[in-house]
Order: sequence, then structure tokens, then C-alpha cells
Amino acid sequence: MIDMSSGASKPNISRRRFLSTTALTGVGLAGSGSVLAACGGGSSGGPQSSGGGGGAGKTGGAVTWASWANPGEAERFKKYSTDYASKSGTKITYQTVVEPYAQKIVTQLAGAAGPDAFYVGDNLMAKVIESGQVIDLSEYLNSPDAAIKEADIYPGLMKWVKKDGTTGVYGLPVDCNPKVFWFNKKLLTEAGVTQDPAAMQDAGTWNQAALDDLLTKVKASGKRGMLWETSWFDICGWITTFGGKAFDDTGKVIFDTDPKALEVLDWLFQHLGDETITFTGALPKGQNGDALFYASQVATVQFGRWILPNVKKLKNFEYDIAPLPSESGKDISETAVYCAAMSVNSKSKDVATATRFAGDFVSKEGQKFRLSGGGNAVPCVDGIDEVVTEGNLPAHGAFFSQVAKKGYTTPQVLVENPEVASSYQAKLQALVLEKPDYKTFATKAANLMNGKG
Repeated sequence: MIDMSSGASKPNISRRRFLSTTALTGVGLAGSGSVLAACGGGSSGGPQSSGGGGGAGKTGGAVTWASWANPGEAERFKKYSTDYASKSGTKITYQTVVEPYAQKIVTQLAGAAGPDAFYVGDNLMAKVIESGQVIDLSEYLNSPDAAIKEADIYPGLMKWVKKDGTTGVYGLPVDCNPKVFWFNKKLLTEAGVTQDPAAMQDAGTWNQAALDDLLTKVKASGKRGMLWETSWFDICGWITTFGGKAFDDTGKVIFDTDPKALEVLDWLFQHLGDETITFTGALPKGQNGDALFYASQVATVQFGRWILPNVKKLKNFEYDIAPLPSESGKDISETAVYCAAMSVNSKSKDVATATRFAGDFVSKEGQKFRLSGGGNAVPCVDGIDEVVTEGNLPAHGAFFSQVAKKGYTTPQVLVENPEVASSYQAKLQALVLEKPDYKTFATKAANLMNGKG
């Protein structure tokens, strides 16, 4: 049975892009589009890892913590909590918060009943920083006993957890989900694609022309080649993989003025017009990218690792992944990555103990414990690639970490404007259905995302 629950590891556009500032879905909130769940805060079940999180020595104390989670993730989080408690002597109480996650956490914090540590999505981070509801973790990260250092975390995933994107560290990325190119090997072969994207990446020929050829052949075979939606994940992800600039150093969207970005949008809209790429907003009611991919009705999807637990359950389904194509055909370009973070409540009765727990949770050992055994997310630190290559599923699973390491997460302008983040995607969907030219789309999309629409 395919797991269609909305957890931290799959988006709702598929259920998981919770982290996608899509609609207060932030990490874990429900949302629309394939982005809902946030980067995935743990695993989606599977056999428990023998190693675990653990704390340095017996520290005692008590910590309550909360996150969104699907059933498999919740079970893994409980195991992690038990393991940490046994090693540290700290009493751990875990709570799964169902949607609307952000709204419920905010209510708890306002009522002085919030957990000591909790998951934060990109739709909530700026709010809790501005309100002083979470602590700056910089001092902890710089301490000799810290289980993780800022330098350990992929740099592109850190800006959104800082005040105005520049100072302090108010959340620690728990793991991530990079945008990769999933493909159905059988559908590509039947369409006459003689070399799959992973093989082309290895050969240095996986570029825009190769993708054009793939999409044309798949359409001729009677199947859909690729889907596209109006999330920042899809808009920015495609622009930057082909060398365009989607936003500037402050996080302001600039793809309406960057020449290369406009070239990419022109390419994209030509494919939409030719129906070699399908706009998700035009799909029949009830259809989404996940289901179409599982049913072998679309040859490729550009998601994170969150769909792995599901594709593994499909019989006679041959799949693999590659990075998104690049200008050179051989490079791994910068592209979009969903990410969630763990923050510490500034009103916790024992901030030090809560901080130690949060640090251990996101440490290399903590991520390995949570993501091993069939997890649905990707480590955001180096040194544990075995998590994404275990079982050789998919065969090129190493690409997950390579893409994550070079990627970036939510544009700062959306992090700092949750109301815009929760509404822009639906407005852009309506715009695309009006069939605008790419320049009109670029202008209106940039204005909307920058809060001027």
C-alpha cells in the first residue's frame, strides 16, 4: 500500500513540501502542491539503526519536544527519544503536532505551554525570531562540547535560520530534501531514450538539449514527460540549475531582471506551450505528481527523497535519480532544497538541557540514527553518505548528498513574509492558467514573491 500520509518527508503536492512556504504548511503544515511537508524531519520508518543519538555523559534534566510527523517518522522520533534518554539520563517527552502545525505551536508558545525544543518551518522562523520565542544558538555552536558546529552544516541551508538572514543562529537544520531528477527507467526506454539521465550525468552529457530530447520522445510515446508547479522550489530550482540567478544576496527575487533566468523561463514556457512539460495546476482534479509517477503515467518528477518509501513498495517499478541537468552536462548545479530546523524555546525551564538535546538531534550521529533504515530525507552534514546509498536504492542515491551540499533553501524574502509565502503559489497558478508569456510571468511572479503583488 502506498503511504499517502502527510508527513515530514513528503510534500503535499504531494504531501510533503511542508517546508515550502506554500501555505502555512511550513515544515509539517498542510499545504498545497507538492511541497508540503518540509524537509523531512527524520525518517519514514524502517528498521532501527543500531547507533543513536546520545549526549556526552549523563546530564539529567527533562526535555519536551515537538514536531510534525507521519506515523513512520513519529515512531522513529520516539525511538530516538528513548535512546537519548537512556544515554543521557534526561527525561524526554515527545509530542507529534498535527496540522495546522505552525498555528498550534504559536498558540502553545503564547500560552507559555510550548515545548522546550520544536521543529520550525520556513513559514514560522522569522516570526519566532522576531518575537523572541527562540534562543540564539551561536554560543552553543561555538562551545567545545557542542555536538555540531555551524561549519558542519551545508552553508546554503543556514541563511533562513538567522535574523534577517545574517546574524545569530535560531534554528539547527535537522536534515533536508534536495530537488533531484527521479525517472522511470522503463518509460524512458519505451520512449526511445537510449541513455538515462544518471548515465548521461556520468558521461557529462546531461544538459538542456538532452532534457529537450527526452521530453520530446516521451510525449511522442503518449506519456507525460515532466511536471512543473508554481512553488519557489520549482521556479527557482530550474532557473539556477541552468545558470540563472533567482534571487540576490538579500533574498530578494530577481529572476525578472536576470538575463539568464529569463532565458530559462522562456525555455520552460516553450515546453509548457508544446505540452512536453505539464503544468500541475491544469491537471484533472484529484491528480498529483506523486500518484502519476507511481502509476507510470509521467516519466520523471523533480522531488526530494521523500518519495523513496513509496517507490520501494511498487512492484516491477524500475527507477533511479540524477541531478537536474546543468549547462555543462557534467556539473552538479545549485538548486532548491527543502529544509526544516530545530529551535529551542527561550522560555524553557532548562534551556541548557534543551539545547544539548537539540544539538545531539541534528548532529551527524543523530541524523544517521533518524534517517537510516529507509528514511525519507537527506543528511545536511558530510560524512554519512551511507544513509542515502543504503540498499543501493536508488542506484545513484549518492547524488542526494551531492545536490544537497551545493543547494539553497527558501528565498529569504519568503521566510520573512509568511503571508506572502502562503498565498503566492495559488496566485501564480491562476496566472499560468491564463497562458501569459514568460516575461509577463517573470514580472508578476517576482512582484508577488517580493510582496509587491
